[in-house]
Amino acid sequence: MKNKIFSLKAILVAGVASLLLPLSSCDNQLEVTPYSYFTSANFFSNVDEAYMATLGVYETMSSRETYGWNLSMVFDADTDIMQISGTGADDWRTIPHYQGISQTNTFFTPWSEFYIGIDRANVVIEKIPQMDLYSNGSESQKNELNRMLGEAKFLRGFYYSELVRLWGDVPFKTKSSQTGDNLNGGLVDRYEIYTQIIKDMQEAAAVLPEAMPTDERINKWGAKAMLARVALFAGGYSLRADGTIQRPDNYRDYYVLAQQQINDIMANNPYKLNPSYAQVFKNQCQHVLEPTENIFQAAFYNPAGTQGNASWVGYFNGPLTTNGFYPTSIGRCLVPKPFYTSFNAADQRRDLSIATYAIDALGNKLARVTARQDEAWTVAKWSREFQTNSTLERSYTHINWVIMRYSDLLLMRAEVENELNDGPNTIAYDAINQVRKRGFGADVPGSRIGITLGSQGTGYTSAATVVINITGGGGSEAAAAAVTMASGGRISTITMLRSGDGYTSAPTVTITSTDGKGTGATATAQLLAKPTAAAINLPSGLNKQDFLKAIQQERAWELSGEGMRRADLIRWGILADKITETNTAVKAIRSNYFYPSFSNFVSGKHELYPFPTNETDVNKSITRQNPQY
Repeated sequence: MKNKIFSLKAILVAGVASLLLPLSSCDNQLEVTPYSYFTSANFFSNVDEAYMATLGVYETMSSRETYGWNLSMVFDADTDIMQISGTGADDWRTIPHYQGISQTNTFFTPWSEFYIGIDRANVVIEKIPQMDLYSNGSESQKNELNRMLGEAKFLRGFYYSELVRLWGDVPFKTKSSQTGDNLNGGLVDRYEIYTQIIKDMQEAAAVLPEAMPTDERINKWGAKAMLARVALFAGGYSLRADGTIQRPDNYRDYYVLAQQQINDIMANNPYKLNPSYAQVFKNQCQHVLEPTENIFQAAFYNPAGTQGNASWVGYFNGPLTTNGFYPTSIGRCLVPKPFYTSFNAADQRRDLSIATYAIDALGNKLARVTARQDEAWTVAKWSREFQTNSTLERSYTHINWVIMRYSDLLLMRAEVENELNDGPNTIAYDAINQVRKRGFGADVPGSRIGITLGSQGTGYTSAATVVINITGGGGSEAAAAAVTMASGGRISTITMLRSGDGYTSAPTVTITSTDGKGTGATATAQLLAKPTAAAINLPSGLNKQDFLKAIQQERAWELSGEGMRRADLIRWGILADKITETNTAVKAIRSNYFYPSFSNFVSGKHELYPFPTNETDVNKSITRQNPQY
């Protein structure tokens, strides 16, 4: 089980850390002891107090307003592989649909949280070197304080990287508000900020421990991995203040920086892929830390099932689930059908990533494959059925949000090598094929299964009442459902919802009904052949452009729903193209297929968000808005 850095005690001490700085005048609604009470004379006097303050810097990530909802889900839509359901005036719909985006509180809350986190980091960076223990303590104390200093520098850099990714040029300060530094600075060029981000992350990596964390704290290799991601964004396309979309002239320098970080990580070999793609997300849902797969994550802790330090992971972005056997999932993160059909049928990531079903109050899966139900397919990775603490997480959960997995790093490696060598080399092929091999379950013993309907039976009242049970065979995660009925209550078709894996013999399939009506239907399972290496690996001989397209597609298959797709499409300069391409594909399915992004998206505008009105009303040093807002 996970060793939470945000235990109840940690939440309380993070609250103390928040008192170490003033909140902005428009955000401070708490009756608290004046922050000036906590001075260097009575705080930062020992390692525990420094740790409390450092946890306060981490705490910015661990709210619904940041990685518990807004940044992880709403701000990752709409794209070619995910969109938010429905229409209406709610910000969580209008923002992803690029529809009448207002400069509202939905933008201000993550903006504000990041700047609070940055100011907390600045306090830690200033105060720790002033501590007597930093210079005169034991080696253990000095090492721990150096680690915390590195954590604060890393987190400051990370928070700025997210602000730049979402808003472009932003206010920038590296001194805390306690120093009297102006809270209301003007906009600073993003590349000046990137220079400091890189410096912060490099200095952090130099002092952070190499050991894999047993909690959610960052280590040396995680800092280097995140620096590699930052470098790719710095070297990618972005919308500028003049309305043009450009990448910097020296973009290759950033790719070299990314390559250096990745090569250093790979030489030390701290990470490995879990052979089971399904188990990665089951572990996340069950609060099992997996530091060799999950490089960096935002921690959540919600034992009481209330908002607090909680997220909507599994509630907002799971398969549509009726409250009952499992807690509710409102299933708001939809997957366009063309993305589903883009997968190889043997790719196990398809059925683990996309739910072509809903879950009823009895816990049974209902196929959604007829009429227009294919417009309501959802993200599936954080299904309620995987959770083990569901009675205490009926709306708000404490599933961590994983910001980077090892497969992401492998795909970055393939991209960097392809770019710097003007085409893929053996390193690039090996990196992407490792990801594909795991995606097809090549290293999981056993096989997937298929199911064939035998006798149709009679007397079943509807497909929704039919339950297909799959037991035995040594495997797991296979699921099937009835789709259509014939006259006399006969089952005419069934479909596989998940083909599972690990089956060493054909499991037993039994067909029952929830209302006790119907009898005689039978089905049998068959083991499916494992795909060959030739089927899994990318074809050799691809040129630079074709290999890049393969990486862009592979990142979609591997990382769908994980908060990076919209950002990736922007840095590649193809967000508008992918929205147009997806619109063409869905309209080929039916002319009224729900996909509002195409009508609303404006290239040269929607690659960035507007500066929040809450900020610009107070900070008059921000003298312009982002293009076309």
